Amino acid sequence: MQNLLDDLTELLQTEQAFISDGAILKNAVIEAALNMDPRLLELLMQSDPIKEHFFTEVAGVQVFDKVKFQDFVSNKAFLPDSYTAFKNRIGLTDGRGDYLSQSRDVVLAWPYKDCVLEGGMTKEDKGRNEVFWNTTLAPDDITRLFEPKVLTGWERWDAEAVAEGKAKPVGEVSQDDNLLIKGNNLLALHSLKVRYAGKVKLIYIDPPYNTGNDGFRYNDRFNHSAWLTFFKGRLEVAKSLLTRDGAIFVTLDDTEVHYAKVMMDEVFGREKFVAHIAWQKRTSPDDRVILGNSHDNVLVFAREQGTTKRSNGTFKTIFEESANRLPMTDKQRAEYKNPDNDPRGPWVHRDFTAQNQKKNGKWGRENQMYWITAPSGDRFFPPEGYCWKVTEDEYRMLEKEKRMWFGKEGNNQPRRKKYLADENGIQSSTWWAHQDAGTNEQAKKELNAIIGTDESSDFTPKPERLLQRIVHIATNPGDIVLDFYSGSGTTAAVAHKMGRRWIAVEQMDYILELPASRLKKVIEGEQGGISKAVEWQGGGSFVYAELAASNAAFVERIEAAPDMATLLTIHADIQANGYLRYDVDLSGFDTDDFAALPLEDAKRVLMDCLDANHLYANLGSLGDADFDIPDEDARATRSFYGLDT
Repeated sequence: MQNLLDDLTELLQTEQAFISDGAILKNAVIEAALNMDPRLLELLMQSDPIKEHFFTEVAGVQVFDKVKFQDFVSNKAFLPDSYTAFKNRIGLTDGRGDYLSQSRDVVLAWPYKDCVLEGGMTKEDKGRNEVFWNTTLAPDDITRLFEPKVLTGWERWDAEAVAEGKAKPVGEVSQDDNLLIKGNNLLALHSLKVRYAGKVKLIYIDPPYNTGNDGFRYNDRFNHSAWLTFFKGRLEVAKSLLTRDGAIFVTLDDTEVHYAKVMMDEVFGREKFVAHIAWQKRTSPDDRVILGNSHDNVLVFAREQGTTKRSNGTFKTIFEESANRLPMTDKQRAEYKNPDNDPRGPWVHRDFTAQNQKKNGKWGRENQMYWITAPSGDRFFPPEGYCWKVTEDEYRMLEKEKRMWFGKEGNNQPRRKKYLADENGIQSSTWWAHQDAGTNEQAKKELNAIIGTDESSDFTPKPERLLQRIVHIATNPGDIVLDFYSGSGTTAAVAHKMGRRWIAVEQMDYILELPASRLKKVIEGEQGGISKAVEWQGGGSFVYAELAASNAAFVERIEAAPDMATLLTIHADIQANGYLRYDVDLSGFDTDDFAALPLEDAKRVLMDCLDANHLYANLGSLGDADFDIPDEDARATRSFYGLDT
């Protein structure tokens, strides 16, 4: 933040209207901002950092965010006693930056809501102090944190490489490449945004549930407020990756799902909510509690709203307009009969009424309320509160074409024929039974069969059939599917088998023993999960890369250190090559006092010295000798970001 304050102070000092006796007139600056004063805007546009922070380009025009600017100049650098007042505002704005007192929406408010949680997701037995960055008080820090990162360790795996057990080099990264990326998912998403903004058709994630389950390998013990901050920051950048007709599916249990729904209303817009799906994850309830939970929740949100109106006056999302129906089962097909030898083939009859409401004492849709005479001579009028589904002229056309059904005796209430030949599948309900989408137990067996019991013992994967259903509904072959909580790699495996492109992100070291290993077996043609259903025979490829470690390398060394002697060596290396927090001075470090600490406390001390902004190498450091990026990794990174080589 200090750099922005210095730049702003220097600029304002050049305009007499904003200073008096050398002091900045804060109220004059704020009033000028609220009035969009050209003098102020011209000044601000002279500084690239200020322009980047307070202006957004829309259709080639720079749009000034005056509310964000007002918040910024209200901090303690411009008003000495303003920090307390500003701090009290933290968390009290909605997703558009409006204060709750000015909002008509129902929104969530919690401590640190306007912060970014870096989210280490280290193993729970190691722990860490999570890093929060306030979006207004630390803009410089967050800008550096979100800069695209260098990627290293590039490997290409296709059938030939898998058979030989040796990866191929990656010279060029093409649009058709599937990607498996190791690194912090928040930072990876911001790196992916450079290339994939607006190009991802489906995001599916199975994030930490915040259950406190010690067996879960993620840092799954965020308290409630921190979990919401952690999740919100990732959703905001993920939204920018979706296509206009794209959607995000999020699996959660009952611990956080209701809070997540309200928060996603803010991030995506309440009108973008599509469905809340209940998936039967187990066939019998948990008998350890009075009300045993046998389902998980899947929240579905779309990126953009469409133009098709629903009966209640709201609009469908573009995703809903283009989503695929589920294929018919043999049982469903068998329901179609042809008792009247209709030349159009088998059919089923459907209700011909629609709900109708009174408006100002009169029934609405009056042109859909008329008498219908059955072949028997019986006459029918819509029941109270209903109308027919079409106008009388449209009905006469259906009757003429013999598309109506009045029962075998011709004396039943009219129903409309629906032909098997016209069907392109069936609409999905929001209840997904285990027979259709599998269970956690089946998913465990699938993973065990692929990678072995020992490697999968700590995971609760999702069944491939669940992901098959989601991928089928939300995408078509060739579309991009993203999962930034890759875990065991189910999403990528299913997307690969179904002919979709995919991107998977995972931070934990098991990325090599689980998703990478699993995907190599998919390329070999493994026959577990949905393989037989989709006639999978193997093939394809993926590219593996890692966010280039800077301080993250020290974090890994600290976590793995077996004794104090190793930590002292790491401490010396940190002094020589590490990026330290601005408020840490290691010159006063007492080695004897440090050596006397318990091992875990000593690890925590070293962790706290490191600057979390420098966990990974920023793209701007690609040619920096201190990072020693190999030439082949530099070339692949440039190709990934579309830079000139």
